[in-house]
Amino acid sequence: MAKYNSRLDRRSKNKTNTVLNIAIAVVVLLIVVVGATILTGNDSDKDKASTSVENSGENTTENSADKDNKEKKTGQKNDDDSVSMNEESTETEDDKEKDKNKEEDKDKEEEEKEEASGEKKSVALDDSNAQVEEGTEPNVSKTIVHPDWEPVGTEQSGDHVSSYETGSVDWQEKEKALSYATGIPQDNMTVWFIEGNGGPQKSIGTVTEKGGATAYRVYLQWVDGQGWQPTKVEELKENDKD
Repeated sequence: MAKYNSRLDRRSKNKTNTVLNIAIAVVVLLIVVVGATILTGNDSDKDKASTSVENSGENTTENSADKDNKEKKTGQKNDDDSVSMNEESTETEDDKEKDKNKEEDKDKEEEEKEEASGEKKSVALDDSNAQVEEGTEPNVSKTIVHPDWEPVGTEQSGDHVSSYETGSVDWQEKEKALSYATGIPQDNMTVWFIEGNGGPQKSIGTVTEKGGATAYRVYLQWVDGQGWQPTKVEELKENDKD
């Protein structure tokens, strides 16, 4: 009986030892696995950190390069815009100068044409330099005198003889003077009457605009070698030659 118990005890001890050995082996294995995992994790984190730093450096470099490129492009754009604005400004000034020269040339051509044809540009009756006064006669609304009126030119030579024959050179020049004084174009002017005014070198003409109601009485004075010159215009209340 004692021998049997002794065998049982040995078997029990052997089993216990085996279990302990297995447990120790498992613990050691777990320690090894955990340690390896920790080491691997650290290496991975280091790699990630290194990669992150490298990527950050690359991004910084790229951002810096992009910024430089943007600044260069912006600077170039500003320079181009500045050049473009300068060119536009120069072109605008050139265009203004050209337009001014064109207007001056046009005015000069018109003056030359007037001088060549002997025609004078009409001076408006409502011009600021015109001297306007209330009429002193019953049928005169107002009297107008302009200091800029000049002789209208003439084709006649020698001693002047005033003519009241319709269509004669002197008559035509009188009509020209009437148009010049009133500003009514000859092709739109109705001549109601032209008569003498107390002397061989003085005349009076009454005119209206075609279809117009306002009549004008124009006083003319002959200037030797220069033609008929208006001296006074009276705006009439009624056309007394109608």
